This record gives sequence, structure tokens and C-alpha cells, in this order.
Amino acid sequence: MSINVNRNVDDAFYRYKMPRLLAKVEGKGNGIKTVIANMPEIAKALHRPPTYTTKYFGCELGAQTQFDTKNERYIVNGDHDANKLQELLDGFIRKFVLCQQCENPETTLIVKGAKITLQCSACGHVTLVDPRHKLTAFILKNPPEPESSGCQSTTAAAVNVDQQLLLAAFVSSVVYIVMMMLKSDVVLSCAVVPGSKRNRLKKGKDGASTENGTAAENGETNGAVDENEEDDSFEDDWAVNPDDMEARQRELEGGMALLTFNPDLEKPIEERLDMFYNYLLHLQTANKLDDVKAVVAEADRLDVKDKAVLLLCRVLFNEKMLSQIKPNRNLLLRFVYQNKKAQRYLLGGIEQTFVAQKQLMPKIPHILKAFYDEDILEEEVILEWGAKVPKAEPFLRWLRDAEEESDAEDSDVEVVYDDNRNRSTAAAATEANLNQHSNAGDENDDIDIDDI
Repeated sequence: MSINVNRNVDDAFYRYKMPRLLAKVEGKGNGIKTVIANMPEIAKALHRPPTYTTKYFGCELGAQTQFDTKNERYIVNGDHDANKLQELLDGFIRKFVLCQQCENPETTLIVKGAKITLQCSACGHVTLVDPRHKLTAFILKNPPEPESSGCQSTTAAAVNVDQQLLLAAFVSSVVYIVMMMLKSDVVLSCAVVPGSKRNRLKKGKDGASTENGTAAENGETNGAVDENEEDDSFEDDWAVNPDDMEARQRELEGGMALLTFNPDLEKPIEERLDMFYNYLLHLQTANKLDDVKAVVAEADRLDVKDKAVLLLCRVLFNEKMLSQIKPNRNLLLRFVYQNKKAQRYLLGGIEQTFVAQKQLMPKIPHILKAFYDEDILEEEVILEWGAKVPKAEPFLRWLRDAEEESDAEDSDVEVVYDDNRNRSTAAAATEANLNQHSNAGDENDDIDIDDI
């Protein structure tokens, strides 16, 4: 759900939006910590690095912070409520984002020497950031990259939009010219060609002449008619069918729809996720969630394919989650197959489902095993995620034991070489394989090593 960047503004049409902060508590005792799940999206909406906002929480709460930019994990030590962190985020926005003159969040954070200023791209006012705050020392040591500033990001986005619009206009012009040329070819090809079969049939319909007409009626001798008939045997009817041209024109118009500019891609990621969620709810109301191609196409159109599984979990699963995994296998595989990042987001959606449906907590190992058996989640991703979830330990132990057993079975196979017969045979250590190949001692029989 999106909220206003400046929450003091109650206008529903306020253009500056950000996602509501999502916090997740992990660990116990001294190792308890709060993970801010959507910190990268919040930082992108504010045009500030996510390390700034996380460090601000640590300064205000007197807690240590951890940054894992590779996996996009931002952690504040301790147990902290999401509403409390949202209020602290409002303080960061007032001090390090909003212009003090017009309260517009479209500002650029500039570090020059020992000074930190906010330059507003709306009114041009320059605000000096309070140097007494602890976060200023962190900002001075870790200044923002030039491309991460709000003003430059907005300018780059505007240039990108202009380039895409020019490209779309150019492609439209080219396709229009091609379509007009094809239409002109249709007119020429449909024209009556003297001496062709089309011409004679047309004349026959008009009553001017027929194929069996006399020489007196059409001014030609029978010999001339026979000559024309002989010419028809060598003449190809090369005229283009207008119906085929109309079908080709419809194909070109359909191709143009794919080349047109998509304005939704310029919207923030949270707005595109809201659009995708509303689309899923619409399909659910119409009982069309089984239309896998339509769901994947909409996710591709909005460029939210990795994070789409978070919203799919909300729509697909409820308290009967264990029986709902197999029917939705094909849909989930279209998003997470060989995509570990999407699988991590899927685990996050599953975890949110556990929180919303408390009765699923005792079934966590069975649910994880169902996802694993359906090849939706890979073993490596499950082990990495399950290390932080104590209730998943029975399934993790089963995974590790199964892996050790498979390694032990592989180590029991040995190859035996028989020098007397000048050939090599492979035999398994188990009695089943030995019995299967008990007749391998005959000298005249060849043993195929692939059959063992």
C-alpha cells in the first residue's frame, strides 16, 4: 500500500508516494533483530540510499545496524514495531528530504566539504542540514553517488521518456509508410490486365463477350481466341488477393501495439505492484486465475516479475495452503524456475501467509516439503532461508540427512577390472546388482557397462 511521502499532506492525489514500511522481527534473546523488508523501495521513492534511512533508525533508537546490499537486507538490532519505525522515518524525511521552504521532497542531497545541503528542484531553495545530528557524520563518510540524487534521477528519467517517445514516433512512421506502400500494391495488382483470365471473365459478366463468343461480336477471329487460350496456359495469375492483404495489414497493426510506448513503466515500483495486485483480484473475481499466460504477460508488462510472487501468495493461499500448492504449481514455476531471487520473494510471501494464518504454524515443515517436492523451491534457497526460522528445523534436518545418504550411496559403487578376460566390468556393492549380472562370467558374452 502506498502512502504520501509527507504524511502531513492529506491530499489523495498527492504525487509523491512511497510504500508503507514493513518490519519483520527475527531471532530470540540477545540475537533478536528487526529486518526492514522493503527498505530498497522506500529509499528509491525518497531518492536516498537505503543505508541512510537504516542508519538513521540506529541513531534514533541507539541500536546497531547491519547492511547487506547484495541481498537487499537492512537490519536494526532489537525488537521494533513497524509503526514506530514509520514515525521515525517521518523524522528522517523532515530533516533530510523535504525542502524547508516549500516542503517538496524533490530535493538533491549535496555534500561539499563539511557541509550537507538540500537543493530543491521546485523552488530552488538551498537548505543547510543540521550538522549536530549523528547521521551527518555517516553521510560525510559515505556521500551519495551522483546518479542517486533526486534532481538528476528526474532529469535522466525525463530524457529516457523523450527518447522512447521519439523511437515510438519513428517506428509508427515507418510502419505507416509500409502499410501505404502495401495498399498501393493492392490497387495495382487488382487492376484489370489485358488478355488475362480475370479480364475475359469480367467481359463475360458484362455481356460484351464470352469465352464461346463469335468473332463478329467481339471483333476477333476464332484463331485469335485460340491464341489467347494458348497464352493463358503460359500465363500465371499473379494478382494479389485483397483478403490476404487485409490479413497482413491486421498483423502489422497488431505488431504496432507491441512497439507502442508503455507509460506504466515510468511509475514507481510500488504503484506497479498495486496495479498487478488489483489485476489479480480482478482475475480472482472472474474465476480466471488459471489463465497462466495472462498473469505472466501482465507481470512482464509492468516489469514486476521477481516480486509478483509476493502478491500471488496473498491471492492464491489461505488456511488451506497445503492443498493449494499443487494446483498452482504451473503458475508459480513460470515466475520462480531457475530464479533464486524470485524464490526468496516467494518465501517472503509464504512467511507473510504464516503470520496472517496462525493455524498454519504447526504445518510449516509439511508446507515446505510440498514446495520442495513440486520443484518450486530449490534446496539451497530453503536451507539459506530456514536457518532463520526455528520451526522449519525438522524439514531442514530431513533435507540434510537425505543429502548425506545420497552421498554415501554414491561412494559405495566400485569398478572391478578382470585382467584374465582383458575387459573391465562395473559391479555395484549391493546384492541386487550382483544377482542381476550373475551370468557375466561366460567368455563369449559381452557385458554392456551401461546396463549395470
